[in-house]
Amino acid sequence: MVPALYPHDGRPDGRAVVMSLSLFFGLCRLTIHSTNEGLLDRLARDFSYFAAPRVKPSDYVTIRAELREPDWSVIRGRYLFTHFNGRAYGWGDRRWVRYAESLVAYDAAANQGSVTSPDEELLYHYTYYLMIALVGKQLDAHGFHRFHALGVSVTGQAALFSMPISGGKTTLGLTLMEDPAVSLYSEDTPLIDSRGLVHPFAPRLSLRDGHGAGIPERWIRIKSDPVFGRKTLVDVDYYGQHRVAATPGQSPLVFWSIKSTQGKPSVRAMHPLRSLVWLVYYIVIGKDCPQRAEVLLRFSPGGIRMIAGLFFRRLVAAVQLWRNSRSYRFYMTRDVPANAAFIKDFIRENTRSGRA
Repeated sequence: MVPALYPHDGRPDGRAVVMSLSLFFGLCRLTIHSTNEGLLDRLARDFSYFAAPRVKPSDYVTIRAELREPDWSVIRGRYLFTHFNGRAYGWGDRRWVRYAESLVAYDAAANQGSVTSPDEELLYHYTYYLMIALVGKQLDAHGFHRFHALGVSVTGQAALFSMPISGGKTTLGLTLMEDPAVSLYSEDTPLIDSRGLVHPFAPRLSLRDGHGAGIPERWIRIKSDPVFGRKTLVDVDYYGQHRVAATPGQSPLVFWSIKSTQGKPSVRAMHPLRSLVWLVYYIVIGKDCPQRAEVLLRFSPGGIRMIAGLFFRRLVAAVQLWRNSRSYRFYMTRDVPANAAFIKDFIRENTRSGRA
């Protein structure tokens, strides 16, 4: 299902009509306003899984995205820090982030953001990541925390694969999804709740440029990422939204995955305390998750209280996931189909025997 675009406002002559796109992330409704219909079409494809509400929303976030030269004079406050080439300014609940050709602004009290850029690719890039950051903030507030990992279910058994950025999560996920018994939680950031259960978060999939061979062109796009270079984007509808996991994953298997030079893939049990340290690092700190600290980080008393509460909730989720899971070291080879076949067999055998 692709979200619908609706005219929002415009001049009487019909030009510069502002279109709106609404998406639903749990209790959060996020609406993007823009005169650039192409931008909204791309975002609608990115987030097609979130086109319709599954519960009644209670939180409302809006973003205005404008294809024009930024007005740098609107920036207020003092310089705070630089992150991802963005210079952050502001005070209290207000933030402005100045990139080379783009300006991102956010008012935390009003739950409103804006992106302006004269370049369509940059406008798309910064709008997408502002959306991800603001949605992540709302999900955190409701007890759903992102874990940078591939999340799948193999015949009902949840499995999480943590890898470094560009470590091959999406490639492994697409290969696993060729088996109809496998469903997807997320190729990048599944959600973990306070009970340690796994929940889906399924925007479009992202591959390094040159990957994605065999996927029909209608399901893929090319994106120029100012940080990571060219990316191949795959619509989640390629496999169908029915392949997104419908029920929370209990007692997941956690695979801390690395590439090795050995001839075939293997798995070894991991010491529980080491796994706990890594889970705390990845979930509480949010390592490798697109949090956009330059936009969201606030140093006011209210902001510090918010961060303290956030870290506590994330810690509870990390500990509960640790208590209810088994952790392994997964040594992968360069042969992705062999890795996928091996790990599916491992999960099924351990699930049947009860050792998992």
